[in-house]
Amino acid sequence: MLGIDLGTTYSTAALVVNGKFHYATDERAEACIPSVVHFPKAGAPIVGAEAERVRATDPENTIWAIKRVIARPLDSPQARRLQASAAFKLVAPGNANVKVRTRSGDYGADEIAAIIVRHLRERAQQRFGRQFTKAVMTVPVVGTARIEQEMVKIGRMAGLEVTRVIPEPVAGALARGIAGASDDGKPRLIFDFGGGTLDVSIVQNVDRAVKVLGVGGDDSLGGDDFDTAFARDVASHVWGHHKLDVSRDAILSDTIQRTCEKVKRLLSTMENARYFIREALGAAGRHWNIDLNVTRHHMAKVWLELVARAVTVAQETLRGALPQSALARVSLIGGTTFLPMVRTAVADSLKVPLDVENDPQTAVARGAAFLGAFPALIR
Repeated sequence: MLGIDLGTTYSTAALVVNGKFHYATDERAEACIPSVVHFPKAGAPIVGAEAERVRATDPENTIWAIKRVIARPLDSPQARRLQASAAFKLVAPGNANVKVRTRSGDYGADEIAAIIVRHLRERAQQRFGRQFTKAVMTVPVVGTARIEQEMVKIGRMAGLEVTRVIPEPVAGALARGIAGASDDGKPRLIFDFGGGTLDVSIVQNVDRAVKVLGVGGDDSLGGDDFDTAFARDVASHVWGHHKLDVSRDAILSDTIQRTCEKVKRLLSTMENARYFIREALGAAGRHWNIDLNVTRHHMAKVWLELVARAVTVAQETLRGALPQSALARVSLIGGTTFLPMVRTAVADSLKVPLDVENDPQTAVARGAAFLGAFPALIR
């Protein structure tokens, strides 16, 4: 049975075989497949890394971050934020859920999500040489019952029976071995900071099964918001130096956003990084590069509010579940926890040891696959 993490930025399918985790990898041999769908002029939709490459030249027909608007109306905060940063157009007839307008027609968010999940299933079948008909899928902890129902529907549209839907940080707890015999049995906080959502759970090993003591989260806060804040900072720089409004150019705006994501990743391991887009700007026959030296110190100011929001969610979730003195550790999962300022802020706030996941982006899918193999692990 597959464990599937349909992520805002990346999606992963995992499988337990003979007690070991395996992944449905893409043509790059990567487990984390970009949650991007491109609608070409002819032929079937393109998914993953290839779609991400095409996004640079055709952003109006390349859809990303669709998870944020599943089961959401057009006037929802999630839809408004996505529309403000994306080149593609969101539409909705009447009070219906969001659809995306492409050259191939209007597609519901669930339909685009199903294209991604179907791609994961097909990659798994190609990798393992067998058919897959069942899966465990994950959802944000603040997801409503309707979103859980949508996830079941999305799985069905992708050719899968979804046998169980579980919160993403609970899946992450399973990936961290909380239900194993070696776990100390003391409560821990799972801080799952992904591309589109922040999910927090307080969990404990009770009789070798996961007991959930409390949950919290923010479904409008994730790594994409860090990219958007970064992009606004770059746009402000361009306006201040060249008096050019980059928002008027859909391709340039999308390029700036994608470059922000790449530089953000570099800043996870480096104190400073070069932000460069060749001949991005032009006026009166002249062209300029966008060429900046970006430092962690500068980005700390740009991202301060977002990090503070994340820490507040963790504090409030803990406060509602148990005394802070009873908490043993914090497990970090999700790609946004790569950022040093996020790790520092969580450690300083909760004052307990951090359990840092070696591969935080695949933890949720691994946990889902583990539950698929051992369904009695969650009480």
